[in-house]
Amino acid sequence: MQYNKMREIPYGFFDMLKDIQRVSLDTNLMCCHMHKEDADCAFTYNDDFANCESMFKNSAPRKSIWVIGIFSLVGAVFVVTWRVIFKEKNVVQSIMLLHLAVSDGLMGIYLISLGTKDLLWRGEYYLHDFQWRSGLSCQIIGAISLLSSEVSVMMMTLISADRLKNIVFPYQGASLKPKATHILCIIIWAIGFLMAFLPMFGIQYFEDPFRYHSYYGRSVVCLPLQLTSDKPAGWEYSVAIFLALNFSFFLFIMGAYLMILVKSYLSSRRLARQGTEREIQARRANFRRKRLLQGGCSSSS
Repeated sequence: MQYNKMREIPYGFFDMLKDIQRVSLDTNLMCCHMHKEDADCAFTYNDDFANCESMFKNSAPRKSIWVIGIFSLVGAVFVVTWRVIFKEKNVVQSIMLLHLAVSDGLMGIYLISLGTKDLLWRGEYYLHDFQWRSGLSCQIIGAISLLSSEVSVMMMTLISADRLKNIVFPYQGASLKPKATHILCIIIWAIGFLMAFLPMFGIQYFEDPFRYHSYYGRSVVCLPLQLTSDKPAGWEYSVAIFLALNFSFFLFIMGAYLMILVKSYLSSRRLARQGTEREIQARRANFRRKRLLQGGCSSSS
């Protein structure tokens, strides 16, 4: 029963097959329909996250997504409210941090959505796996997750570039103005939307005729992570984003803050040396004054 047009096994499909001894299916979740039978079940694809009862076979991710999701969403709402009510002098940085908070809040929505689905289907997830991973809701929250992560990375890169320019190269070129900052943030959001929702436009490159799920339905968490040597449709796109692009941003951010640290260290040493030189000059001046006073006293005597 592998590699055929059957994408979903109806509930109770094997109930009448009492003498069946072995079945080969596409996924391990399809084998969950055999849990009351004595037959062996072989499968081609093993889901790394889910089991028959739950979207998460381990309790750690099941609990952590609620904690991280709630903190992300509440933290984002707090930061946005704070930035709107209390105006800061550094308007440029405040604008970028505001957009960063919004993108982080989207990640909270994604995680809470996963946790909600897990609660709804707890104990019988295998009955909903096909509708979930091939449905529109999985694609949407997967796109939201990718949008959130990429906008956050690009926004942190922009913040790092602005700090690098103002601290390391303060006299080279003009600094960002609020209007230009808003435009750059809008461009980042536009790029993020294009990257996240492009696989949902029906492009043949992202469609795999041998798999029942969508591009974002490769895993139950609706992320097209390239974690195995398997090469499904669109795997180059995933590698380009999650590995090449994000690693390039990481290298830039790390390099920028290293340059800022070096600049701060050299500046502090120069200030310390200048302070030491001033102290030496002051001591020499005091010494000369004392010598003059001593010389005047000895001549008068």
